[in-house]
Amino acid sequence: MALIGGTGSGKSSLVNLLPRFYEYTSGRILLDGIELKEYPRHYLRRQIGIVEQEPFLFSRTVRDNITYGVTRNVSDDEVEAAARAAAIHDVILNKLPQGYDTLVGERGITLSGGQKQRVAIARTLLKDPRILILDDSTSAVDFETEAEIRQALRMLMQGRTTFIIAHRIQSVMDADLILVLEHGRIVQRGTHAELVEQDGIYRRIYLAQTRLEAELEEELSRV
Repeated sequence: MALIGGTGSGKSSLVNLLPRFYEYTSGRILLDGIELKEYPRHYLRRQIGIVEQEPFLFSRTVRDNITYGVTRNVSDDEVEAAARAAAIHDVILNKLPQGYDTLVGERGITLSGGQKQRVAIARTLLKDPRILILDDSTSAVDFETEAEIRQALRMLMQGRTTFIIAHRIQSVMDADLILVLEHGRIVQRGTHAELVEQDGIYRRIYLAQTRLEAELEEELSRV
């Protein structure tokens, strides 16, 4: 399921109810037919993986950051397999001075935005959650890096219930259901094919982004 809409439309607020970061005061949220409030927070959060726009990394090694929050013992092979799936393994081995034992600095300052995202994706793969939340996880990187991250996210999403928050249409086109939010309300719902045929916010965003991408490609072809 994808959520799209302007800043302040309620996308992050909606998905932040799932791990019970705060409680809802009306309505119901059911998970496998059971009221969400019936699940203990610690149990619920073990089932949910979140990849955010600005992933938080600790001033520890790359290996420590990938295994952070994993409640079971994991082997080096498992860590490397997760890194490969997240398209970060080769970067760790070839560009970081001590490989997986490289200290990344406070908040991952020694890594680029795309590298931090892929470390966070590897961490989430290793956690193996049943529910996945991708909160605008490709908005802070360039188009080439976004393509690599999107491929890693496809691997991560397989077999999981996934909620995607995005501003770029390309990030939500493959979703089974897209919800368009405005001022805290759902104003459109459907697949990409259905929504581009409707006169509404989604179509306007799609046309604007398509035009911008075409203009960018034209400018680059002149260089």
